[in-house]
Amino acid sequence: MSEEQRIFLGLGSNMGNRYQNLKNGIIMLHEHPHIWVTDKSHVYQSPPMYRVDQNEFYNMVVEIDTNLIPVDLLNEIKNIEKKAGRLLERKKNMPRILDIDILAIGDLQIHSGLLEIPHGGISERIFVLKPWNDIAPNFVVPGQNAMVSEILENTDDDSDVRMVLIFDKEGMI
Repeated sequence: MSEEQRIFLGLGSNMGNRYQNLKNGIIMLHEHPHIWVTDKSHVYQSPPMYRVDQNEFYNMVVEIDTNLIPVDLLNEIKNIEKKAGRLLERKKNMPRILDIDILAIGDLQIHSGLLEIPHGGISERIFVLKPWNDIAPNFVVPGQNAMVSEILENTDDDSDVRMVLIFDKEGMI
């Protein structure tokens, strides 16, 4: 990726130790030889979308740099999810140990059966917008022609999304 390409990933977990699952995801991203985590948001707790009969999620957004092309980045993310213990669900919106989504790659717009960038439904997902706003409020989302902060301000999603302060021996994630 070029130096101008800001890349954002959304991480979520609603199974087991959600905080540790997010932390492990960041560690695995950091340990990958072609992915560099450059910034990370606070952690937010949010209710599940679509299927309400499951635990609440912990969500966050990280900014990365990589020299992988988008489809290879997607494959590496899927490998990290699998290493974290995520099973391939046959149904959508099921509980997940670790879910990592590519939110945006600079100004790229990709719409294929395999990959959608920017991630679809961003404007209706406050659990993505709040943490993203922590680290990149002025990032203009391709195809939306609006900054993250503006999309957050105008979203119709009124879900109860709360920042979670978690301290461990190393501090916050």
